[in-house]
Amino acid sequence: MSEPDPFASPFHPVHLPGEPSGPVPAGYGYPAPMPAAQPGPLAQRPVTTTASFWSWIAGALLTVLVLPGLYYLRLDLLGADLHAESQLDPTPLTRAEADLLAAFLPLIYGAGLAVASVPFVVAAFKIRSGRNWARVTLAVLGGVAIVFGLLMLGLFASGTITYVPWLVGVAWSLAFLASVLLGIVAMFLPASNAYVRSVYPR
Repeated sequence: MSEPDPFASPFHPVHLPGEPSGPVPAGYGYPAPMPAAQPGPLAQRPVTTTASFWSWIAGALLTVLVLPGLYYLRLDLLGADLHAESQLDPTPLTRAEADLLAAFLPLIYGAGLAVASVPFVVAAFKIRSGRNWARVTLAVLGGVAIVFGLLMLGLFASGTITYVPWLVGVAWSLAFLASVLLGIVAMFLPASNAYVRSVYPR
């Protein structure tokens, strides 16, 4: 039985003396094909990151949809105030015009809140992908949101905003603050930290 030549090229057949020459084995004369790279398993998103994402989405919905909608509970008071204030103008509003303006004011308010909520929503979707910059962004924006929630809580609890029942306003403020706090805490829990490190290791 012939012995393999240790100095032979791995890409060309070598026949020792007395060894019958046979067909060229497949692959000789060509570099061996590199094995195809197999994609590694994707890091599984933890429940904490998912909970944080939905908390931020809930906070955005409470701000953009629910808060302006609260003003429709006492829209007649808003219309009456607009009508009374316009009596000092050169061209005062009629009551019908004041009621129509009152119906549009919450929509304008909601549009402004929707614009302000865009960074929250974008960053919330990015934390689902394990982006650490999104967590830092939401932590900073979350501080602003907490101040906003506390301000609204004070206004509703003191009865300063008369167009929304104080109990409804306080309940909204507490729900909003809870969603923001849960979003901040959940995205920095150990499972969320491990997820960020596994997706983008340093």
